[in-house]
Amino acid sequence: MLSLPAILLLAAVLATLWTASRSWLLPPFPGRFDFIAMQLSASWWATAAAIEIIVPAPADKLFWAEMAWLGIVCTPSFWALFLWSYTREEVAVRWRLVPAAVGTATWAAALTNDGHRLIYTAVHPISDAPGAPLFYDHGLLFFAVTIYLYVFMVMSIVVTANGVHRATPAYRTHYLGFLVAMAVPWVANVGYVTGNLTLFDFDPTPFSFLLMGAVFYWLITRRRLFDLLPVARDVLLDAVPDPVLVLDADGTVVEANPAARALVPGLQPLGRRLAELPGLSVLSSGGCTAAPVPLTRDCDGDLRSFEATRVPLTSGNRIGNRGGRSGQREVGCLLMLRDVTHRRRAEARLEDTIRRLDLARLEAEERLTAEQEAKRALKGFLSMTAHEFKTPLAIIDGAAQILLLDAEAKAPGMVPRLDKIRRAVRRQVNILDTCLADDRLSDPAFALRRDPLELPALLRAAAAAQADAAPGRRIELDLTACPAGMTGDGPMLELCVHNLLNNALKYSSAGSPVRLRAWIEEGLGGQSHLALSVADQGIGIPAAEVERVFDRFFRATNTGTAAGSGVGLNMVRRIAALHGGTVTVDSRLGVGSVFTLSLPLRQEALCEEGMAGMSAE
Repeated sequence: MLSLPAILLLAAVLATLWTASRSWLLPPFPGRFDFIAMQLSASWWATAAAIEIIVPAPADKLFWAEMAWLGIVCTPSFWALFLWSYTREEVAVRWRLVPAAVGTATWAAALTNDGHRLIYTAVHPISDAPGAPLFYDHGLLFFAVTIYLYVFMVMSIVVTANGVHRATPAYRTHYLGFLVAMAVPWVANVGYVTGNLTLFDFDPTPFSFLLMGAVFYWLITRRRLFDLLPVARDVLLDAVPDPVLVLDADGTVVEANPAARALVPGLQPLGRRLAELPGLSVLSSGGCTAAPVPLTRDCDGDLRSFEATRVPLTSGNRIGNRGGRSGQREVGCLLMLRDVTHRRRAEARLEDTIRRLDLARLEAEERLTAEQEAKRALKGFLSMTAHEFKTPLAIIDGAAQILLLDAEAKAPGMVPRLDKIRRAVRRQVNILDTCLADDRLSDPAFALRRDPLELPALLRAAAAAQADAAPGRRIELDLTACPAGMTGDGPMLELCVHNLLNNALKYSSAGSPVRLRAWIEEGLGGQSHLALSVADQGIGIPAAEVERVFDRFFRATNTGTAAGSGVGLNMVRRIAALHGGTVTVDSRLGVGSVFTLSLPLRQEALCEEGMAGMSAE
C-alpha cells in the first residue's frame, strides 16, 4: 500500500534520476561515470526500499530487501571513486570493477540468504499489523560488507577534507558541499546499524538520499558544481606566476592573484582603487603599456620592470543594435603584468657588449689597415731591395769571372778565392730569388707562365748550380727515363729543384751523395706525369713532424744551427699545386729523406685562376 515513506522514497528516486540525467548532459567533468553510476545505484536502492514498504506480505518484503543490496553496496563505493576523481585525478578503469564485483557478489549472497543465513539470520515483523515493517537480525556477511562500505566512506571524508584544506576561497564551497551531501547518508546509516535511528520503522539511509539530492540540486543550479570553467579560471589565476589584477569600471581592484598581491606587501589591494596603491598607481592611466614600467624594487634595491597589458572586460550582446552601435559595454578590465626585469638587464648588457664589440671592431679594422699598409710597404721594400741587390751582385759575379779567367794564367793561387766569391754571389742570388718568388706567389693576381721546357737541360742546370754552390759535394743524376719536355713555368720549376737539392745538400753529410732522378709514370685515367725525386742520406725528419714539413715557416726540431727560413718546401708545394701536381716525402730519422715531385705533363692541368683561393700555408 502506498504510504508517505514510499512516496518520499519514490520522490528520492526521481530526484536522483533527474540529477543523473542532468549530469549526463553536462560537458565532461572528472568522475562523471562514477557520479552517474552512484546515482543509478542510489535509485536502485531507493526503488527497492519503496517497493519493500508498499508490498504487504513479509516474504515479498524480504525479497525486495535482498534486491536492494546491489544499490546498497555500489552507491557509497562509486561515491568515493567520484570524489577521488573530482578532487585528485581520474581513477583507472580497473578500480571501477571493484564496487561492481563486490556489489554483484553481495547481491547474489542476499538472494540466496535462505541457504546460508550470512546476511540475515532471522526476519520477523515488528508487529501484527498488516504490511508491518520487518525486523532483521544481521549475520556475519552483513557486518563484513558494512566494514567494506565504511572504508569507502572514510576515504571519502579524508579526500574531501583534504580538498577543503587545499582549496582557495574561490572553490572551497564546492568541497564543503561534498561534505554536507555525504554526511547525511553517513549519519543515517551509522544510526541504523547501531540501532539508534530509524525512520518510519525503516532504514533511514534511503530517505537520506532525498536530502542529498536536494543539496546536489542546489549545488548544481546555484553553485554550478560541475561547471569546471569558473573553477578552472580561478585555479589558473592563482597559478599564473605573473601578476594579474581585475579592475571594475571605476578602476577598483576586485580580484588579484598572489603574484599581484606581492607587489604591495602589507596592503590588501582588493577593494582599493589602483591609483591608491603604491607602486601600481602608474598603471591607472589606462591603455596598453608595451614599454617596460618600473614598479617595485627587488631584494638588491634595483627597480623591477614590468610590461603591462590591459584587456577590456565587456558585458552584453556582440551583435550591434539598430543604431549601429555594439550591444556590449565595458564593465572593467584585466590587467596583466609580465616581469621583464631580467630581459631588460640582459638587453642592457647585450647593448653594452655590442657597443664594446663595435669599438673593438673599429680598432681592429684600423690596426688591420695599418698592418696591411705596413705589409705593402715591407713587400715594396723587399722587392726594391732584392732588385737593387741583384744588380751589384751581377756586377760582382761578372768581375769575378773576368778575374778568374786572368788568374788561371797569371795567378793560379787566386782561383779558389774567386770561386768562393762566385759561390757566395750565387747563394745570395738564390736567396733573393726565393724571396721574390714567395712574394710573387702571395700575390692573388699571380699566374703561371706556359713555356715549353726542355726538362733534361733544366735539371742539369739546377744540379750544376747547386754543385757549384757546394764544392766537394756530389749530385748524381739519373735522367735516362726523363721526358724530353713539358709545358710549365720554367723559373718556378727550377726554383723547386733548387730548393729540394739545397735541402738535401744542407742536411746530409759531406761524404754522402744526393741523387736526382726523373721519369714518367702513369697516373689515374691514363694521364702521364713527370716524377722527380731528390734522395739524400742525411739526418731525416722525426716521424711526428713529417706531416708538417711543408707548412710555411716550419722547421724540424733536429735541424740544429743550419741556416733556413722554413719557406722553401712550402713554396715547392704551392708551385706543384699550381701545376696540378703534388709533392710528398718519405723520411726515416737518421737514415735520410726522399722528396718526390709529381707534375702532369699536359698543359690542361695548369692552374687557370692564378693564386685565387690558394692558401700560403
